[in-house]
Amino acid sequence: MASTDLSTTNSSKLTLDTSSALVWKFALLVCALIWGGSFVVIKDAISYISAAWLMTLRFVFAVGIVAIIFRKKLKEHLNVTHIKYGALLGILNGLGYLFQNGALAYTTAGKAAFIASIYCAMIPFVNWLIAKKKPHGTSIFAAFLCVAGIGLISLGTDFSFSFGLGEQMTLLSAIIFAFVFVLTAELAHKYDIITLTVVQLGVSALPCLAYALCFETVPNFAALPINAWVALAYITLIATALTGVLQNRAQKSVAPVQASLIISLDSIFAAVFGVIFLAEVITPTIFLGFIVIFVAIFISELGEKPAEPQTSSEN
Repeated sequence: MASTDLSTTNSSKLTLDTSSALVWKFALLVCALIWGGSFVVIKDAISYISAAWLMTLRFVFAVGIVAIIFRKKLKEHLNVTHIKYGALLGILNGLGYLFQNGALAYTTAGKAAFIASIYCAMIPFVNWLIAKKKPHGTSIFAAFLCVAGIGLISLGTDFSFSFGLGEQMTLLSAIIFAFVFVLTAELAHKYDIITLTVVQLGVSALPCLAYALCFETVPNFAALPINAWVALAYITLIATALTGVLQNRAQKSVAPVQASLIISLDSIFAAVFGVIFLAEVITPTIFLGFIVIFVAIFISELGEKPAEPQTSSEN
């Protein structure tokens, strides 16, 4: 009887774990949709305010909102350890966004989004480096297939591949985000993820502010048009505060490779929004790239084991 009860308990736990993973995978898909839209929004906003100042305001307002909402969590868990690791994530995150959004001044929103998604191909190797978790063969294959899809989308109508300053800055941001992704996945199982997220958002503003003060003039905020403030509200409330909490929490239940490939769909959403709002054209090559990326995600789902739910030592 005891063994039967144990088997039933384990079966129920597995069902709950699977359902939880599906819920958080959907949450990551929502994040991808939101971030896809943010590429178009930011592309328009930086015509009124520099990327560094925009990112500074983005993180300052976002951390204020999240800190107020989760003030009880902060009071309970905020300590030196959370500040240390949250600051590490924040510095990397701030640098990543500074490069990624600064690149939009030199390249298109769609192209930047697809190149940024290359970080999903780096996740298995960064995860191996940091967490000492050897990637599954299908995960590596899916990651490279994802890069192939991104490459197809980046080709011009004459099959040329332009890789200028904007593309280089975006690639650098992808490398940084790969480390942020894996570090977040590791820390999410050991510490309170909400507290880490609040610290991360606050510290993310510092690299952006430092760059803005050193190299850019302070904008005339009173003269900014209403659409610039609407853009700031979107990227602050939706694309930073909401998605920051959702993504970091989801990484407790979804394997890093799977999560990164789901989030890479933001490039597809960005391309679609680019067609709708920026009159960008989807060529047959770009469409083929979409298909390749979807196949990569499907393959990663077949090969990657679900993330083992773990109890945070700080919860």
